[in-house]
Amino acid sequence: MAQQWEADLKDWAAGWDAVRGAEVAPQNVVAWDGTVPSEDGLVLVCAEDQAVMARGAVNTQGKDVLSQDVLLTGAVQELDRGLGFPGEAGMFDAPMGDVTRFEVDEWGKPVAHSTLSVQDEVAYMGPLFADASTERDPAEVLDPLVSAIANEAFLADTERLYTVVPEDEVPARESQGWKRAAVVLRLG
Repeated sequence: MAQQWEADLKDWAAGWDAVRGAEVAPQNVVAWDGTVPSEDGLVLVCAEDQAVMARGAVNTQGKDVLSQDVLLTGAVQELDRGLGFPGEAGMFDAPMGDVTRFEVDEWGKPVAHSTLSVQDEVAYMGPLFADASTERDPAEVLDPLVSAIANEAFLADTERLYTVVPEDEVPARESQGWKRAAVVLRLG
């Protein structure tokens, strides 16, 4: 039986490509079925309990795993926690084709941003960026930003939100309401 991320793979992968931008070649994202396709630039996605087996299969084929990240997911209604921005911060959004950029500004200065791509019943959220020059905890602006983006995804009639992050970002994302869905292996 396919997991939800597998059923949504075509749509969240299209959102991931849209967030990455037109200047970057589209990725060939496939769910691991026990085999490693021969294409170059492949992104292999598997359940967490299959990651070691998938990496072994990749190595057997003479390919390298360039990076290993985590696919996170969440129901938009659960990720939208109705959080407000601190102090004088406010959010602005700018539609840019298949992607909408969200920016948090405080006193006219950008302090955080991310992007969203809506694809049918799912949406894909790009990386979160916070201004490292401020002394505040980045979660003070990033958590409300995720909440606001989830609200926008909900208003666009999507049910689920996906994002791909490095392993070291997972704890901060889990505190925002995200859940681990799969492992993402970028092959060389």
